[in-house]
Amino acid sequence: MNNDTRKSFIKICLKAWNALKQPIIATVFGLLIGAVLILTTGENPINIYNQMFRKSFLEPYYLMQTLTRATPVIICAIATAAAWRAGNINIGVEGQMIIGSFTATACALYLSGPPIFVLTVSILLGMMAGALYSTIAAALNLRFGTSIVICTLMMNYIANYIASYFVNFPLKDPHGDPIAAQTAVIDKSLHFLKLSSRSTLNIGFLIAVGITLLFIFISQRTVFGYESKMTGLNPVFAHYGGVNQRQVTLKTMALSGAIAAVAGICEIFGVKYRYIDSMFVSGGYAWTGLMAALIANLDPVGMFFASTFLAGLQVGGQSIQRTSNIPYQMATVIQSCITLFVSVKLTFDFIKWKRHAKTGADKEAD
Repeated sequence: MNNDTRKSFIKICLKAWNALKQPIIATVFGLLIGAVLILTTGENPINIYNQMFRKSFLEPYYLMQTLTRATPVIICAIATAAAWRAGNINIGVEGQMIIGSFTATACALYLSGPPIFVLTVSILLGMMAGALYSTIAAALNLRFGTSIVICTLMMNYIANYIASYFVNFPLKDPHGDPIAAQTAVIDKSLHFLKLSSRSTLNIGFLIAVGITLLFIFISQRTVFGYESKMTGLNPVFAHYGGVNQRQVTLKTMALSGAIAAVAGICEIFGVKYRYIDSMFVSGGYAWTGLMAALIANLDPVGMFFASTFLAGLQVGGQSIQRTSNIPYQMATVIQSCITLFVSVKLTFDFIKWKRHAKTGADKEAD
């Protein structure tokens, strides 16, 4: 290995370490806090963690369950990053997921025609519904200066109540579960193909991989990706560079909403086969995706693995609950601790960024 090759290798390793050190350190601290809490229950943390990771990543059946669970989480993380990279703090991925997937489900139930036509139209209309729903918050922000954070957060509740009304009344399946309101099952010809007959893993996971790769391409190889990044990093620089920030806001929010819709569509067409009232609220996919995005600092590859790791914690948490005194919520505690440690650094970075942006704006005014 010559000197140039060695230097390039070292540079790549340092770059990889700089990208990974934050989530690795946060994960270690999260697991340590989890270990302390496990000790208070009288269980051995090493045995619990061994069982948790064995029944989430090491055994084939549980690995496929983890990947199934990770599919909507990965897509929600990408949806979050699509808006956040441009400085638009979209907290409404859950609501956009609900509106988009519910629209797709309704179309699948009532459209007629060849299966490939119905499936394609349902997915496209669902993505359009998610995109339009997310741009409402962007339009309010641009027209009236309202906070995107507050608007998107409140719109989560609106979306859930809208879907809940239709599922409980006009579209309720009279032959379904009397306890949980739900639509009828979509036609079997519209179900996503399974990747394994032993589990619910389906082509939705491949869609998640494809969306991750597409997002990498858009972020790194397109003008839109560059403008989005510049707007998020330094709005003043982007303004002087000729970037139309209004268009960037609308486009990134629409893209975020469309991707969020795909997350819900993959869960319904690949796993549940019907819309169930509040299924995405109780599932927590969007918020887990948000955690993954924060842990990975919006890096697409990092979000993919962070989402899979968090999904594995949830699958493993369910398994240890059946065989020990550890409740399922322990996995949520570990997730939250990891996110907390990451958020501390991100908060300081955000404060520095705001000060820098304010300084730039003050200079522009002068």
